[in-house]
Amino acid sequence: MPRLLPFAAIRPPRALAALVSTRSYMTYSEEELAQKLDTNPYSLLHVLHRRGASTANRFTPVREGYEQFVTEGHLDADLEAHLYIYEQQWDGHVFTGMLGLISLEDYRAGQIVKHENTIAKREKLFARYLRTVGFHAEPVLLARPEHPGWDDRMAAICAERPETEFATADGAIHKLWLVPSQDATDFQQMAASMPAFYVADGHHRLASSSLLNETDGVMAFVLSPSQMRMAPFHRFVQNSLGLDWVTPLGAVPLPERPSGLPAKGLYALDAQGWWHIPASTLAFPESAWVYQQILQPIWKVEDERNDSRVRYEPGTMPLEELEKNRQGQEVVFVLPAPTWDRVTAEADAGRSLPPKSTYIEPKLRSGITLFAWK
Repeated sequence: MPRLLPFAAIRPPRALAALVSTRSYMTYSEEELAQKLDTNPYSLLHVLHRRGASTANRFTPVREGYEQFVTEGHLDADLEAHLYIYEQQWDGHVFTGMLGLISLEDYRAGQIVKHENTIAKREKLFARYLRTVGFHAEPVLLARPEHPGWDDRMAAICAERPETEFATADGAIHKLWLVPSQDATDFQQMAASMPAFYVADGHHRLASSSLLNETDGVMAFVLSPSQMRMAPFHRFVQNSLGLDWVTPLGAVPLPERPSGLPAKGLYALDAQGWWHIPASTLAFPESAWVYQQILQPIWKVEDERNDSRVRYEPGTMPLEELEKNRQGQEVVFVLPAPTWDRVTAEADAGRSLPPKSTYIEPKLRSGITLFAWK
């Protein structure tokens, strides 16, 4: 029975929200990052991209930048604790969910269920980052069980004028509502009636926060699985040595580009064109099958996270664009779309998915709300 707790968000004034909020700085190229920093003095990138000159003070400038933004009025704290409804719209998709704090006690008790293992080195690094900066700039993404009463109550609140509303250059529209206190109490009771929340994205942030253990709360965006958009990851494998992958996999050439993700088996693309791989033993998680039957035996890949011959692109990339994205002698493997039911079945059984098994949207911006404990 997970808890969903109100918090007093640190957030930009209404007039600055579009300018302050940003994608994760790691998603920008060096050229894009430089352009954003040169043209937008309000972007939270001016806080998040800072690094100290030495290992000892590596993250101190981030904290200093945050305090400067608060002092200059680019960020301000709500006077009271709230739950918040956040909505993101783009390309015909609407994602509406609840922003609040989840409890690390519930996470450790298994009421916040994960489906990926984390890397200890990354946990420790991010825990050191959090210890220095003292805030979360972006929420973890959680899925909740379906609940008609929850959806109806959210819809009623969203019928009112949002506290914040703005568009971003990628064509997305963002809205934020403050949930009235009585509604917040009802949402908390509904959350407590649910068996668990499931982690969709943010496994390392949760694990690092648990390792740090300075505050019990972690900022989270909670929505129903029907709101999420799921895809696999396309796998691009460099084949400069001309290894024969067609024969052992029984690949059959296709006369033209497929129209979408495979319903059965896998698709592949190389310099000769498109292929279908029947893969009769293929089962979820398909990422494990690709590693066991393709990457490891044919390319001798041992660490698929860090092998320079393998790269990944989201499975939302259209196949026409995938053709343009293929480089040199790469072979591209296209997997079927995963479903959330399969993910939660693995999580409930205590099994973790291999790396890059699911690509889940929405991807959340930094700086719409922040949670600070220092």
